[in-house]
Amino acid sequence: MGYFIVSHNAALALLAHIPNPRFGDSEPEVVSIAGACALSDQEAQEVIDRYDLGIETLDLLVPSRADRRRSKHVKTHLCTNELPAGSFISLGHWMGDLDAYVCSPELAFLQAAHDGDAAEAIYAGYAMTSDYRLDNLAPGGVTSRDAGMRDGKLTTKELIAAYLDRASKVRGAAKAKALLPYVEEGSRSPRESGLCMFMSLPAHYGGLALGKAELNKKYFIRDGYNDGHNRKLRVLERTPDITLTAKAEVGLDKVRAGLLPEVLTALVDYDSDAIHDGSDKIHKDAERRNELQMLNGVAYFTVTTDQASDYEKLVRLCERVRRKLHRNKRPIFNKSMSKEQRHLALAHAETKRFKLWQTVIETRQHW
Repeated sequence: MGYFIVSHNAALALLAHIPNPRFGDSEPEVVSIAGACALSDQEAQEVIDRYDLGIETLDLLVPSRADRRRSKHVKTHLCTNELPAGSFISLGHWMGDLDAYVCSPELAFLQAAHDGDAAEAIYAGYAMTSDYRLDNLAPGGVTSRDAGMRDGKLTTKELIAAYLDRASKVRGAAKAKALLPYVEEGSRSPRESGLCMFMSLPAHYGGLALGKAELNKKYFIRDGYNDGHNRKLRVLERTPDITLTAKAEVGLDKVRAGLLPEVLTALVDYDSDAIHDGSDKIHKDAERRNELQMLNGVAYFTVTTDQASDYEKLVRLCERVRRKLHRNKRPIFNKSMSKEQRHLALAHAETKRFKLWQTVIETRQHW
């Protein structure tokens, strides 16, 4: 019985579209790369169509140069070293005498770090540790991984780190290990991931470095009223999409005087047109905004689909968040520069920022 192994970009797309294939598994399977084979163009197209991946090319691992091929729907990647246990996950019997495997989310992240740029790899990390699954029939194209199916989060940063330790000699492992700290777990949508990256990544990766980010952090809010006769108080649980916390860098005299907290917090929600449309949902969104405004010392912002899709509008909104968090503008230059050098450096930083926005927000990724 032969088998093929879906890898790289195709593995990311496949894992992002299907329920967790190792949900409930206890022991990692040991699979040798030596028995892996490539597929024909027609077979690859059948895999792509069956899972509705939306990609043109199926990436496959092969054990020898003789097995390598490149065609309209097939791209092979040579892998000559045996990989740690758990690197490949069974998808069951495919057809004929073929079984199907997919690279684990941990290995797929390593491959993204080796082959792609930093932003794409970090975005892959967000996708593999997210709480969502792509579903072309669901509102907004996304469904929760805890929606009652035999499903669950694909992996965690802790599991990725443990795998990278075991695969330390594999090409790309060191880069993947360096990028992993920039991944935030628990995203509930691709757009949420992109916005979090855009706001929180350091300037050298194109981000605005507004602060330390957390996704879907729970807040408990005391709500209600007491008119002297009736006391109706309740505790609400609310989960904004993005929490940004940062030490104040501007207005430090106010911090020293006790007029401004040393650490400031901003909450950001993404209101997608696909999810937050209709009068009932608009009313609930307004209620949520009013409830979150009750948190002491916290600034609250909403990003709409229109703002996220327009680079200048998004930068303008992020500038408001920056001012509320009393952060310096990025990039910060630690050496003296001529006016021309500074202009070129700022233009380079702006180009990186725009590219990051294009990669993780504007472009529709398949994972």
